Amino acid sequence: MIALWRIAAIALLIGAALPARAQRDETADRAAIHALLVAYGSTLDARDFAGFGRLFGKDGIYAAGGGAQARGPAAGEMMRKVFAGNAMGFREPNYHLFFNEVVTFTGPDSAKATSMSLYVVPDEQNRPAPMLMAAYDDDLVREDGRWVFARRSVTSLMPTPRS
Repeated sequence: MIALWRIAAIALLIGAALPARAQRDETADRAAIHALLVAYGSTLDARDFAGFGRLFGKDGIYAAGGGAQARGPAAGEMMRKVFAGNAMGFREPNYHLFFNEVVTFTGPDSAKATSMSLYVVPDEQNRPAPMLMAAYDDDLVREDGRWVFARRSVTSLMPTPRS
C-alpha cells in the first residue's frame, strides 16, 4: 500500500515538474476543439466569411469537395464565392448540424479529429429539409494559444436528390 502511495506521489511530482507547454488540460482542449468544429458551421451559417477564415492556421489548408483548396484566411474568401454562386440553388436560411465527433490528441499542441454534418435548408413549406451530408477529416494545431485547423478535408457523403 505504501509503495503505491509513493508511486503516485512521484508521478505527481514529475507532472508538476513538466514545463507548462508539456502539460495539457485535456478537458479544456476538448472543449476548445469542439468549439472550433462547431464554429466551422456557425460562421458559414451566419455568412461570417472573415470569421471562417480565422478558423484556419496561418498555413492551414481547407480542402473542400471537388478539389478546391485554400490556405489560411483565404478559405473565407473561397467560401464567400461558393455561397454567392449558390450553384445548387439552396434556399435561405440554411444550417449545419454536426455529429459523430472523435478527437485524438497526437501531442500537447496537435490533434486529429473526424466528424460529420448534415446541411439543412427550408423546403417549399418552410420545413427543414436535409440537402447534403459530409464527413470531415481534420489535423488540428494550437497556434498562438488557440486551436485551429492545420488541414480540414471535406468529403461529400450524400447529396439528397431534389424533388
